[in-house]
This record gives sequence, structure tokens and C-alpha cells, in this order.
Amino acid sequence: MSPRDIKPGPLITRTTAGAGHFAVALAHWAGGHTVSEEELLRRIVKSRAEAHAEAVEEHQREAQRAHKKATKLRRIAAEDGGLVPAAQSELEQADRAVRRHETKLAALGDFEVPDVDPGQVRHRRHRIAAGRCMMLAAPVAGVVTASWMLDGVVFLLSTLGTVTACCIRGNRPFERTVRPVPAELLADTAILALGNAEEEAEEIEADDLGAWRQHLRRFVEHAVAQAHLEKKGGVLAVDLLQRLQVSGLHLDKTPDAFPAVLRSADIPVKKISVDNVKALGVQYTDLTAALKRLPQLPAHMVPDLTQKPGETKPEPLPQKGL
Repeated sequence: MSPRDIKPGPLITRTTAGAGHFAVALAHWAGGHTVSEEELLRRIVKSRAEAHAEAVEEHQREAQRAHKKATKLRRIAAEDGGLVPAAQSELEQADRAVRRHETKLAALGDFEVPDVDPGQVRHRRHRIAAGRCMMLAAPVAGVVTASWMLDGVVFLLSTLGTVTACCIRGNRPFERTVRPVPAELLADTAILALGNAEEEAEEIEADDLGAWRQHLRRFVEHAVAQAHLEKKGGVLAVDLLQRLQVSGLHLDKTPDAFPAVLRSADIPVKKISVDNVKALGVQYTDLTAALKRLPQLPAHMVPDLTQKPGETKPEPLPQKGL
């Protein structure tokens, strides 16, 4: 019997499968993929809003201080009939400081939501990933250090515990989810929701009330048809939301609330499994039944099956049993 014919036992297979699921889950967490694009965008906007508020407060404080100093010097000049050259110079400097800070306050104006570059969102995600990778490396370094300085039993026990955890997990993958946006962050960046609501209201007034539903249904249809072409049964709602938010749409929606948005557009949603990840999504067969036709791909993504000149048509494969 050759080594290739030797099959691993069920215990080894179960432990290997569990180790793979742990590796995928840790990579998902360490890569910062549990944080949604919306949360990162809101955190960037919040940091800029706080920096703007601090700059406004600083210029207001300095302008008020200079104004008080100038007022005091003018009162002394009125009482004494003038100022000495040094005090006169201080009054001119105070007046210039007031004008300078008032000019900067006028330039700052009211805070407006900036256009955030996608690269800034990726940079913030990379920073989160770097911090989480350091957190993962800390216990590993601790085990290695303890094994080297104290006793090798530490390494043996940690390895045994890891193998036991993988064996217990077995062939049950972890659900790779995206955490909801914190409520305090939504409250601090309510200007985003207001801005999007005003834009959506203008679009609804200008266009048909159901235009956004038609656009969403067409987007989901193309995504599900593409997934079917890739031999997948459907698309997860989280993936659909991330694609839309990359295009600047539905930025005020959270992964937990987006399935309700899909249902409001008459898109069937249920718990499906895609790439061993179970979550709410849109299945190809359910969407076909809802549309009463096969989901269609956009024209530029339809595969070319026409026969090119000079090519020979492949002969059909012989059928078994004939």
C-alpha cells in the first residue's frame, strides 16, 4: 500500500477542518472585515467634524481674548488721555489679532460633510488590522517566551488546548458577520443621515416614487445572475450592501437593517449559505420565482458563446452506456 492510499482518520479530518475554520475566522477578524464601510466612513467624518469644532473654538477664544485686551487698552486711553508707545503697540497687535481670527472663522464657516476618498477608508481599515494583528501576536509571543524561560510544558499545554478546540469545532464554520454601527456614532454623525435623506427626498420628488426600488431590483438581479454564472446559489445581503456603499449608495443603511430594505423592494430574502457562510441573502431560485423569469446579466457581462471563424465545433462526448 502506497502512502497516497492511506486516508486520514476521522479525528484528524475533524481537527483539520476545525483548524481551517478557526484560521478563516481569525483572518476575517484580524483583517478588520468585521467593521463595515459605513462605520469607517462615519468615523472619518466624525474626526473631521471634531477637528473643525476645535479649530472654531480656538479661534473664537483667541479672538475674544484679543478683543478684551484691546477694549481694556482703549478704556485706559480714554481715562488717561492717551497711551504710551509700548501700550499703543500692544493695542495695534490686539486689533490685528482680532481681525486675523475673525478672518479665519469666516474661512472655516459651517462644517460640511466632505467627500471621503475610498483610499482613506482602506487606510483606516489597515490601521485596525494592524492593531488586531498585534493583539493576536501577543499571546503567541507570550507562550513562546514562557516556554523558553519557564518550561516546555507551557508550549505542550497550549498546543494541546489548540488541537482540542479545533477538534471540538469540527466541520462547523464560523459565521463571518459585520458588526452594526454603534448607536453613539450614528447619533454623532446624524448629519450624514440628514444629508442623504435630503438628497433622496429630492430624487423622489424629481423621479417616480418607485425608481429606487427598480434600481435596487435591477442591481440585485445582475448580482445574483453573476453569482449563478460563478456556480454560486445566491448573494449575501451584506455583500450587496457593501457593493452599493462602495458606489456611494445606501450609506445610511446598516447590515442588520438592509434585508428589510430588500424586502420593501419585493426582493425575497432568507438565510442562505454562500462559500460556507450562512447569513441572510437572495437565492437564485427564489429571485427567479419572484421575477417570473430567469435573472438577466448586463450586456457587457454575457459570455460570448458564438463560434469564431476558423474554429471547429467540438465533437460531443460519447455518452456512457452506449
